[in-house]
Amino acid sequence: MISDKRVLVVGAHSADWVWRSSGAIAKYTANGAQVFVVCLTFGARGESSALWKTEGQTFENVKKIRYQEAQDAAAVLGVTNLEMWDFDDCMLEISPEILQRLNEKIREVKPSLIITHDTVDTTNRDHGIAHEIVVRASIMAAQPGIPSDGLKSTKTVPIFGFEASEPERSGFVPDVYLDITDFYSKKEEAMKCIKTQTEGPFIHGRLNTHRGWQAARMSGNKNIKYVEVFRVHDPIVVNELPVHDV
Repeated sequence: MISDKRVLVVGAHSADWVWRSSGAIAKYTANGAQVFVVCLTFGARGESSALWKTEGQTFENVKKIRYQEAQDAAAVLGVTNLEMWDFDDCMLEISPEILQRLNEKIREVKPSLIITHDTVDTTNRDHGIAHEIVVRASIMAAQPGIPSDGLKSTKTVPIFGFEASEPERSGFVPDVYLDITDFYSKKEEAMKCIKTQTEGPFIHGRLNTHRGWQAARMSGNKNIKYVEVFRVHDPIVVNELPVHDV
């Protein structure tokens, strides 16, 4: 059941999670799940070029604007647990500090599943690095021998990589199609909160529409209009073979 799930969403920048998984997030929060969002950076350098065109712009002001946009989107989606970490973007780096912090966050949340970037995104190097950070931190979180501020180790959970903005260039082939038709209006509203990146709603609306068409054909359910897709990092163990459940 969705209602008993705890979902941890990790994005490289302040808005990545909105473009790529806010339909899923809206679906989970509406059905009673707890959703926790962590942004590893503000995206103040590499994804805020529009803001830097303002004369006299400052780094702190850009971060303030990006944080407010993310908070506004979270409010639309029913997310009350949003954290913006202040690591450097463009280029995001794998460091002991970021791995330890995310390891402790995973132990704190005890997620049922993790949603993050897929392994490769040619449009932004930070996205693939974020995926590697999540995978490494999740391995650490499952090891009881790693000192983690008194937090107990967690079980291994599935990691779902969301779609890159240009999937063909990144070699992205989905494993899972999630119907978000009933929650797409919420996603649109959340995407409009990210005023710094005006191209986002068009790019990801186009992808969600195309994936919806694919899912409707595959499942035979013509009521499906909008879909978010994911790749699974590791195989998932189940009690029975899955079937279309839409």
